[in-house]
Amino acid sequence: MSTDAGQLEPRPDPPDLDLPEVTDVRTRQASMRPRRRNFESALPTVEDTVEVVVRTAAPIPVRALGPVLHVGDATLTEVTADDEGTYRFVATSPRQLRPGADIRLGWSGQPLERSLATGFRFEPPGEASPPS
Repeated sequence: MSTDAGQLEPRPDPPDLDLPEVTDVRTRQASMRPRRRNFESALPTVEDTVEVVVRTAAPIPVRALGPVLHVGDATLTEVTADDEGTYRFVATSPRQLRPGADIRLGWSGQPLERSLATGFRFEPPGEASPPS
């Protein structure tokens, strides 16, 4: 039986999962064609989609749950990163996107209240969406 209590190892700093500031939001008409490289995808090709291109001040941290974009009541979960700080969120049901709706950046699985207000509002493709 040991009587030496010893010391606990110091805990590492937790990862920084804060979302970066959104510096620009643009929309454009697009079509979604799933990449089929090594297998047949279950995702359908969707011709009538809207891409919401989001630019951030820094890269979004990598973690198990990905980022989502809340556009009013619609939540966009399909996202690809173009480069450091540019993300393309795809709305496969663009009719759910309402002009003037608040745009918020959040994490998948987290409530809307914990998402980051961007100061941008949704405008259909071809129209500007300046910060409010």
